[in-house]
Amino acid sequence: MDASDLLLVTDGEIPDPPVSEALMEELDGLKRRTGMEIHGLLVGKKESVPLEKLCTQVHDFLSYYDGLEGMLRNSLMEQSKQEEQRDDLVMGNYRSSSYGGLSLAVPAAASGRIQTRFSRTSLQPLRSPYSRTINDCRERRCFRTPYGIKRNSLLTLRARYYDDDDGWEDNGRRGNTKKGKKKSKRGKGNDQQDRGYDYDDGTIDYNGGDNDDDDQDINKSDDNEENGTSNAAVTTTNADFNSRVQDATTKLRAAVDAAIQNNAYNAAVEVERERGADESCWRYRSELKSAVRRVEEGLVERGEESRLIVLGTLAREHVLLLGPPGTGKSALGRRLSQLCGGLFFQRLLTRFTTPEEIFGPLSLRALENDEYRRVTEGFLPTASVAFLDEIFKANSAILNTLLTVLNERRFDNGAGSREVCPIRCVVGASNELPDSDELDALYDRFLLRKEVRPVSDEGLMTMLSMPSPGSSPCDDLSVGSSASTDTKAGADECEVVFSEGLDQIVDALSAASENVYMDGDACALLRDLRTYMREDMNVEVSDRRLVRAARLLKISAASHGRSKVDPIDCLLLQHMSWRLPEQRAAVREWIWDNLTPGGSNGGSTAVASCRILLGGLRREVIEVVRRTSGCVTGDSGARPADVGAIGSLRNEVSSLKEVLQSSAAGLARHIELLKESEDHLWLDPDEARAARQLLLPRALAASDSIGRALADAHALELALSTDHSSSIPNDVRLSVIETLWDDAADQEINFTDEELSIGMKDAKKKYDADTFRKWKRARKKANK
Repeated sequence: MDASDLLLVTDGEIPDPPVSEALMEELDGLKRRTGMEIHGLLVGKKESVPLEKLCTQVHDFLSYYDGLEGMLRNSLMEQSKQEEQRDDLVMGNYRSSSYGGLSLAVPAAASGRIQTRFSRTSLQPLRSPYSRTINDCRERRCFRTPYGIKRNSLLTLRARYYDDDDGWEDNGRRGNTKKGKKKSKRGKGNDQQDRGYDYDDGTIDYNGGDNDDDDQDINKSDDNEENGTSNAAVTTTNADFNSRVQDATTKLRAAVDAAIQNNAYNAAVEVERERGADESCWRYRSELKSAVRRVEEGLVERGEESRLIVLGTLAREHVLLLGPPGTGKSALGRRLSQLCGGLFFQRLLTRFTTPEEIFGPLSLRALENDEYRRVTEGFLPTASVAFLDEIFKANSAILNTLLTVLNERRFDNGAGSREVCPIRCVVGASNELPDSDELDALYDRFLLRKEVRPVSDEGLMTMLSMPSPGSSPCDDLSVGSSASTDTKAGADECEVVFSEGLDQIVDALSAASENVYMDGDACALLRDLRTYMREDMNVEVSDRRLVRAARLLKISAASHGRSKVDPIDCLLLQHMSWRLPEQRAAVREWIWDNLTPGGSNGGSTAVASCRILLGGLRREVIEVVRRTSGCVTGDSGARPADVGAIGSLRNEVSSLKEVLQSSAAGLARHIELLKESEDHLWLDPDEARAARQLLLPRALAASDSIGRALADAHALELALSTDHSSSIPNDVRLSVIETLWDDAADQEINFTDEELSIGMKDAKKKYDADTFRKWKRARKKANK
């Protein structure tokens, strides 16, 4: 019987058919759709045709005992008043619902969560009017059984039921109302026939008006004498059940907290472990910081440009500086050449610039041998660092060759000969954007783009107060030469920055970047950024640019000794995505809005999705656990199909828990790196500080939401666990699962201050109806 969803207890005295034909069809359809199990418990008989029509399976009890009727009569008549009160206390813990002689009994504490559409009654914490004292029954020549009041015969039973509005009713008439009995408008014979009840054994019970009055008298006396005892019993039982549910929930939450604490991800320890690995490039950090300082030395408000140029050199990518003349673009190129050593090539391009000026003159000696070759020594093909000013004024005569040098680092020097170019980085400068389609390919070759603006008013005051603005003691000196140590700046001013050599550091970073991976959040960010640029900015980001952007992000992570690309590295995407300088602010804002792991809205998208999945899983769990009466192992008679369904749901909850654990770990790592963002090598301190102030609160809020969802998923998993150490009693398991969390509270959205400050009309346009209601609720709460 443990496998039953609904248990019907009867002594067989039910009409045939037991319910209407329409209700019977509805029952059969529900059984087919949901697999609902309706079992019957037949007391004192071996079979009942009406009960078999209703039930999937019928169980009999005491059917072998022929003297059941006499035993019941004698035992009940001999019960003492004290024994009956104790019996009333037990029976008061149950709520009964009957249809004719058919009754459904469930524990009172659990009835609040059990509903049935097949009973004509509501499950109410009230005592049945069939509960009578022995003395009252003796006076009316009736006696009490566990199944109701028997008058004159055990085979006749009044058809009574309880109605929510009218109280206990008798054959459609109100049994105890202020208006009293209503007289039937039908004839006497019909009235008796209507009030008769036909049982399956052929017995017809006719009840006259006197009997109704007698029953009402019995009801009144019984209610007055036993109402206090019954209510006290129900209250005590409910309190005990609720206490057990609360105790089980408390123990479950304690087990969840302990498990989460034991498996907590320590981001700081993990990052330090990665930095301390043998293959880590964290050991080059001081040299890289010195390189950035060397490039920006003597320049005002050029820290971000200096960082991008050094990063581009390490990643072997080219940098484009857009800005008016006199903003220090060429000085940055010269500083980079001093840093890297080797040949520095610089040219100002015009529409009349010839290939000989860029790639070298033709070799006269080669022409004597009928060979078309150039003398490249001292020109772009042999340079280590190049600065090409007004690069978008290059004409078509040099454009194709320049593209090959920039992209492949190869130079076609006639007769099928391709020379390898040692170029590390080309710094392009321009006062204007390309104005023709043929220059778009050249524009795309510069992965890093930075608009160089004149210094601010505050920066101007600093620059004017400097003794030699824009100059450095190491300017115009060859790095590593002996002359650099004889200058007034001293030996420490111009010493070689890279003690192990720039090539060794570049090779180490390149090798380390191959072991750096991009997780799903970073890849999704690049994908969504391309979609945003295409749909909102009308800018098509090429596949080549995306691949190179991903590699540069890996170089950034490797230079910090990390094994994965973190969201803080993705802040550099704002320098690789825009086409027009004025688009950079919008791109940066989009990146900030989508940078927190878990999607847009500060990571709330992932939290909301997980909450929806978790809520759906809990609803399915509740449905199945209700069918098994709390059993999750099958030891108590639950159907194998239901036990298998619980196992499948438990596996789904475990999978969702692992996803939440991964998200929680990612957010913890993101928070740790945001706290030290001002020490990031390639982010300007002001940019890093602004990002921290904006992103850290979002990350903390998302982490809190993910933590609650993880705890709930863990609790649901343990509630379904078959491990005895974390098991919950079957009779309270369903209530524990139902009280784990409040779905309505978890569906709230954390809006930012900026989102809460927008107008009502703008919010209505921006959000859907449900989100708009939550926005109004959050705004009202914030204004209090």
